[in-house]
Amino acid sequence: MSAFTYANVEKEMEFYGFDRVVKSHCRMCHGGCGVLVYVKDGRVAKIAGDPDCPINHGTLCTKAIASIQLAYHPDRLTHPVRRAGPKGSGKWERISWDEALDTIAEKILRYKEQYGPESIVMGYGTGRENEAVIYRFANLLGTPNVLTAGHFCYGPRVATGIITCGSNPVVDYENHPRCIMVWGNNIVISNPDEYKGEPFSVAVDKGAKLIVVDPRFTRIAARAHIWLQLRPGTDTALALGMANVIIQEGLYDKDFVEKWVHGWDEFKKRASEYTLERVEEITWVPKEKIAQASRLYATTKPAGIQWGVAIEQQVNCADNDRALMALMAITGNLD
Repeated sequence: MSAFTYANVEKEMEFYGFDRVVKSHCRMCHGGCGVLVYVKDGRVAKIAGDPDCPINHGTLCTKAIASIQLAYHPDRLTHPVRRAGPKGSGKWERISWDEALDTIAEKILRYKEQYGPESIVMGYGTGRENEAVIYRFANLLGTPNVLTAGHFCYGPRVATGIITCGSNPVVDYENHPRCIMVWGNNIVISNPDEYKGEPFSVAVDKGAKLIVVDPRFTRIAARAHIWLQLRPGTDTALALGMANVIIQEGLYDKDFVEKWVHGWDEFKKRASEYTLERVEEITWVPKEKIAQASRLYATTKPAGIQWGVAIEQQVNCADNDRALMALMAITGNLD
C-alpha cells in the first residue's frame, strides 16, 4: 500500500506538468476508496490515495494504482469483434455495435423460443453498479438463472450472517481491536471488500495480538503470534474445536451468551464433539496450538475475526461461516 499527503500535490503538479487533480473513488472492489486522479492533456496520468477519505486515509492497494490500465491498456477491447476462424485460432474481425447487439438479441430470443427462458443463464464478474441492471434483464427474459462472483465469495456469508445474527459482521477497526484472528485472508496482498488492509496494518503496528489461520505461510503468518496451518477444507472443525476449548475452560462471555445467544445448550453439545485430539486429527494442527489460540482469542478484548473468501469457496461454506460467527458470539465480540 502507498501513503499520500496533500503536501505532495502542488509539487507533483508543477514538476510533472499535471493540468489538474480530480477527487474520485476506486471501483476495483466494493470498498470505494477515495482517490486523487492526476490529469494531463486530457488523460489520466496517475492515481493516488485521498488522505481525506475515511476508508483508506490516503493509502491504496496495487489494484487501485493499476486501474489506469482499464482505460489505456493497449489490449483493451474498445469495439465488438466476431470470431473469424476456427475456435482457438485467435482470429477475429471487427463488427459494428448494431450488428453485435442484433446478433446477440436474435440468439437469445431463438433459444428462449426453442428451449424456454430457463435455458438461459446470465453471468458476470464483479461489475459493481450494473448488478441491478443484470437482474432486471433476467427478469425481462423470464430466467431466474443469474450467476455472479458474489455467489462464490460474499454471498454465503451474507446469507448465513442474516440467518445467524441478522447482519454480515466485520472487524470494528475503529475501536482498536487488541486481538485479530485472520482466517483464510492474506489481507495486505489480496485486499478484501470494505478495504481493511490499511486499518488492519495500523492495528497490528499498534500491538494487536495476531492469530493467522491459513494453510500457507503468508506475509501475515510471518508476523503472527500464533499460526494455525490447517489442512484445507477443515475450517469448521477447527472453529468448533476452538469453541469447545473456550466453553470447557469457562472463557466465554457469560453475560453476552445469556442475553443474546439462542440454542446455547445445543451448541455446547455439538461443540463438545470436537475435542482437541479429534480436531488435531482432522485439521493436522497440533492440539497445543489450538488451545493456545483459543485462549488468546477469548481473553483478549476486544477481538475480531478477519475472514477471507477462502472459507466460502468450499462445499462446507455455510457451516464455516456460521462456526466463525459462533466464535464471535460466545466471546462477546459481536455487535
